[in-house]
Amino acid sequence: MRVAFAVWPAAAHLYPFVPLAWALRAAGHDVVVVSHPTLGPTVTASGLTFKEMCGADEMPEPTGPTGAWPQARKEVTRITEALRVPEENEMEWGTICHGFLPAMWDFTPFQGSPDEPLPAMDGMVGFFRSWQPDLVIWDPCMPGAAVAARAVGARHARQSGTDYNGWFLDLYEKLTEGPDAPDEPNPMVETIRAMAERYDVPIDHDTLYGQWTIDVVPSGMNFDVDTRRLPMRWIPHTAQTAMPDWLYPVPDRPRVALSLGLSVRKYVPATDWAYVRTLLDALGGLDIEVVATLDASQLADAGELPANIRVVDYLPLDNLMQTCQLLIHHGGIGTMAAAGCVGVPQIVVDFPETDEKKEDEPPSERIAYPRYKLAPVTGAYITGFGAGEVMDLGSPSVEAIREQVTRLLTDPAFRDGAGRLRMDLMASPSPSDIVPTLEKLALAR
Repeated sequence: MRVAFAVWPAAAHLYPFVPLAWALRAAGHDVVVVSHPTLGPTVTASGLTFKEMCGADEMPEPTGPTGAWPQARKEVTRITEALRVPEENEMEWGTICHGFLPAMWDFTPFQGSPDEPLPAMDGMVGFFRSWQPDLVIWDPCMPGAAVAARAVGARHARQSGTDYNGWFLDLYEKLTEGPDAPDEPNPMVETIRAMAERYDVPIDHDTLYGQWTIDVVPSGMNFDVDTRRLPMRWIPHTAQTAMPDWLYPVPDRPRVALSLGLSVRKYVPATDWAYVRTLLDALGGLDIEVVATLDASQLADAGELPANIRVVDYLPLDNLMQTCQLLIHHGGIGTMAAAGCVGVPQIVVDFPETDEKKEDEPPSERIAYPRYKLAPVTGAYITGFGAGEVMDLGSPSVEAIREQVTRLLTDPAFRDGAGRLRMDLMASPSPSDIVPTLEKLALAR
């Protein structure tokens, strides 16, 4: 069987696909990862075959959520207002409109013309026509891959984390049904319309949702979406480095890890990291060893670091977590899983909206920070098992941080909760377990 993975060109997007790609390889199948040429070195470093969709000179490096797209954003805002999206759904709806959709537009421009060049998508279709994959597994930020798969007659599936895309599509249907509902276009349909028309592919349920969805997050972190689900365990995987000498032996005092997200520092360059100084000052006053995976931009205002804090630009969390008693992080699913799979308690840092704060709190004391959209979902999942807590860093307090960290390190209830969370993660089939199912689904005709 030939299997192509179509991945948006960022390491954080690639890594969740690697365990399944290797499970298919180990079962004897041919596997290739298709993406923008900028992802090539990361793919081959993972031991997988890479095929670029287009030359580096044919389209610029994708910008993801930070892309300008002024006209597209204006039109999506107009559609949102016309649809009267309920207030309780605004955050999730905004995650799609301001995060996922702009990433898609790098490859399939919003309300584009089928006559305009689509170098990456045309390159993908051209490769699929010659290579003839049996199965295409695609990143939710690469919906054009579903069109490419159908254009060559291949079976196809999304591999999704928390299914914001499916939730968005389901809510759009609800908001536009009935005789009095607003008649507004679906922004996701408008994102792939040009490519679908070019290749004469219908924009139906299978094109938008995938013929099925490989679901790599536990049900407690996901939306109830109208899709065929194939559960799969999230296997923590990142770029590997040589194990540093200081990692073992594990120190006698508690080791605490701090990780604030590789994707945040790469794709949200305007992030205000002012709170990092308060966080490090607080951790520096405790009898713990801190390993902080921070870069120069995150440390710009940190000042002199306390003696108990070791800073490394990058270290694979699946290695580090096995030596830690606590992880403090931004709320990424992969980061959560690295700690969750080994039963380590967690603190998710969050920046609740101003209207959620006390009305008498001076606005000048709040930190301006773009809220990581998955933090509330991840935080709710962790706290639901009693495996950790959420830390409000909108108005950081050294004393409050120290009290919270100390409590999570000393109260055995959090370790017990982390064990329950680990069992929930382990309940899903491994990538190797689902390979026979994928074989049947892809090859049945």
